[in-house]
Amino acid sequence: MTSSQSDPSVGLCSRCRFARVTRSARGSSFWRCGKADEDPAFARYPSLPVVRCGGFVAAEAPPTEGG
Repeated sequence: MTSSQSDPSVGLCSRCRFARVTRSARGSSFWRCGKADEDPAFARYPSLPVVRCGGFVAAEAPPTEGG
C-alpha cells in the first residue's frame, strides 16, 4: 500500500504519519495512534475505521510496524 492509498477498514489511520501498526503473535493487527503519547485527547488504540481526526497528518510513507 502506498501513502496515497487508504484502507477503508482502517480509515484515516492507514495514511497518517502518527499511526503505528502492531502485529500480535496470532496475526492480529492493532493500529496505535502516536499522537496519544503527547495528547490525552487522542485514543491510543482508536475504534476503526477512523473517518475524522483532528490530529491527522498525511504520511509520506505507509505506517510502520512496531510499538
